[in-house]
Amino acid sequence: MPRSTHKSVARARMQYLGEPKAAALGSVPRDGSLGLDACSPEQRKLRALLALGLFNRAGFWQPHHGTAAWGIHTLVAYDIIVSPRFKSLVLITDVPHNVAPYLLPSSDGGSSLPGLRLEEFRGKRTYIARHMPTGAQLVITGNPSGTWGGKAHRSPRGDFFPVTKPLTGAEQTRLAEVPDMSEDAERLLAGLTCRIAAQDADGKWAIGNWFSDPLMRPGWLTDHGEDRYMKQLRGSGNRWSLQWNGFPFVEDVAASLTASPIGVSSASAHDAGDHHEVRLGSAILRLIGQRGSLKRKSGVTL
Repeated sequence: MPRSTHKSVARARMQYLGEPKAAALGSVPRDGSLGLDACSPEQRKLRALLALGLFNRAGFWQPHHGTAAWGIHTLVAYDIIVSPRFKSLVLITDVPHNVAPYLLPSSDGGSSLPGLRLEEFRGKRTYIARHMPTGAQLVITGNPSGTWGGKAHRSPRGDFFPVTKPLTGAEQTRLAEVPDMSEDAERLLAGLTCRIAAQDADGKWAIGNWFSDPLMRPGWLTDHGEDRYMKQLRGSGNRWSLQWNGFPFVEDVAASLTASPIGVSSASAHDAGDHHEVRLGSAILRLIGQRGSLKRKSGVTL
């Protein structure tokens, strides 16, 4: 790839994902795309699993079952820049020591992604983890550059399960409850994870970590009471549905998955009246959420 093209793609990643320059330059794939979805099959499976945890949160006073019981939905309340790479998913945050306990299983039995293990702790702010069922790497770093180096050190949390720890019975049960999904559906769900902080370079739409609108548009702060953060991502095979209260606007989520140049390749969005649909191959992801109060061009095919 010509150096000028490499820099152009990195610049686009910085604009759409908020990636720091060093991370963007090191994440450009060889195919000339932004690279959000150019990843190994193992990475795609990990990202789809993360989507099930991130986008399932029970309503007020409702019991947490299934993937909602993993407890990782709380992560959307943090400012996290997602830096997708071919063989790694990097989460850049200014509070890595707060984010890591929501993902890494430990002896306290709290929130976690089943099967994730700490491989090593680098420097003072980087957790390198391995998801044992898929073999995929997940990195949580507090380095503003989105890169890391230095020697391996003892983790500030000594009770995170290491890679030598076999899956517990509870983890095996939770993973066995995950519905089957087609490859196309897996790509769409993985795409949701990679775009939690995405924003249109021209300010037409924004996801805002599923928490607040960086564009400060009218209607984003509509009060849904205690159920404001309710989310349900359900389905199996080729048919999936994501329903949520509050921000982001449903048009924005559809645009993040389909608008050029950030969208999932070959995915298209359609307004079905009471919901939007994102289609990829034979897979359909129904999006049911709040519409924007103003009609805007979002890059969505209606």
